[in-house]
Amino acid sequence: MMTTQQIQTINGVAPSELQELVTAVSQDVTQGQMAFQATTSWINGVQSVTRVKSLEWAGQSYERDFTLTIDEPEELGGTNLGPNPQEVLLSALNACIVATFVSLCSMHGIVLEKVEVTSIGQLNLRGFFQLDAAVPPGYQDLRWTLTVKGNATPEQFQQIYESALSASPNIWNLVNPVPVRPELQIEA
Repeated sequence: MMTTQQIQTINGVAPSELQELVTAVSQDVTQGQMAFQATTSWINGVQSVTRVKSLEWAGQSYERDFTLTIDEPEELGGTNLGPNPQEVLLSALNACIVATFVSLCSMHGIVLEKVEVTSIGQLNLRGFFQLDAAVPPGYQDLRWTLTVKGNATPEQFQQIYESALSASPNIWNLVNPVPVRPELQIEA
């Protein structure tokens, strides 16, 4: 008779599987190598659609199939059919913080009832429209609040929050200079 061992999860995360991944990455550098790709195509006006079709991990390709419509509010010349690029950026930041925080809590055996991140980015259109060289086109201020409820002490939550902030790829990507290699390709 064959028995199936059920994987224990906390907050929908399997700590044992995360630990196996940590072990694999620590033992084989290639297991930690990932490449993500998104292709965004213009639709009309300021509306676009982004497609995610695959990711590369440890030399293998894994199929994905997601689309995201990105637009601007009508007040900014759009048709309001999706979040704008700045809202997508904030959403990606928030989701990365949540995923990292929940994973770390789960690995510490902390059961969560609520995890929510609200972020706000202050942008000045004078920079975007290049009306004032002293005003950057990007966020002048970016802040967020993580609200959490669960069975940990405030000190435990604070420690895990600090670990999540230092481990979050999206926070790192926003805080540190990342080499950017833009290229223009013109079709005939």
